[in-house]
Amino acid sequence: MALFGRKDGKSLFGRRKDAEPKKPERHELVDIPIDSMIELSDIITYEETGDTSHAFKLVTRKKYEGDSLRRYMYHVRDAEEEVVIGVDHVAGTKDDYEVSRWIVDDECELGDPLPDEMTLYFPDPENENEDIAVEYNRQDVIPGMLTLTNAEGEEKFEVELHEYASDNDEYMSIERCGDWLTFYVGVLITQSDIVVYPAMEAQPERK
Repeated sequence: MALFGRKDGKSLFGRRKDAEPKKPERHELVDIPIDSMIELSDIITYEETGDTSHAFKLVTRKKYEGDSLRRYMYHVRDAEEEVVIGVDHVAGTKDDYEVSRWIVDDECELGDPLPDEMTLYFPDPENENEDIAVEYNRQDVIPGMLTLTNAEGEEKFEVELHEYASDNDEYMSIERCGDWLTFYVGVLITQSDIVVYPAMEAQPERK
């Protein structure tokens, strides 16, 4: 005699439910919707704004995917400036991420091949007549696919990321898309330095 709802000790009613694919839970740092507000409280933001935290609006989302590569670069803006929040999935983990803060240092067309060592010069905040030289060494070159999303829609591009680091744990990532280069320079921050207020995403119309 079979138990009610069971055959050979297995549930009949649970089969359909178990067969349905489970939708993965969304991490708050992944695929943040355009027009979301992102509040930063890292040291750099504090020094630049004088506030313990500052809110920016997400205007462009860049998602990079490739072998052992899953990165988001969120371009956020307020009335005066644009900064970039980086979110990198830590390879080999399920849900661990590194968070970073960047600026777009330059955009230009490719001339000579990118060298293994590059020196950038930044204004000295303590002396306006002097510059600070930072030397970066190339760590890796990573091919991938870029999905760029903004208010106008979505586009996909093949890209190549050239990853550099300095001796002082400062980073440079150069995105090569065709013959166009975008230079990002930045540092790591902590997940506690960022608070996301997601915008409501448009729901598809029912027919």
